[in-house]
Amino acid sequence: MTEAIYLEVSEKTEAAKKAGRRVSVFGMLKFLGVSRSGYLAWLHHVPSDTEKRRKAVKAKIQDIYDDSKAPS
Repeated sequence: MTEAIYLEVSEKTEAAKKAGRRVSVFGMLKFLGVSRSGYLAWLHHVPSDTEKRRKAVKAKIQDIYDDSKAPS
């Protein structure tokens, strides 16, 4: 699903560039069905301490996994 959306947006962007038009962020949001307020909230989101901690734990787990798969 995500790949299909990406391809559709890419095609729309390329078509606009070939036609010599600019691609508006808010026009693309309308095309995708995303509200301006939702986009702007996501854009200016500051991660909470919990989010930061979870990201750090995931990174540590990934490092341990990568080290275990490294050739000896």
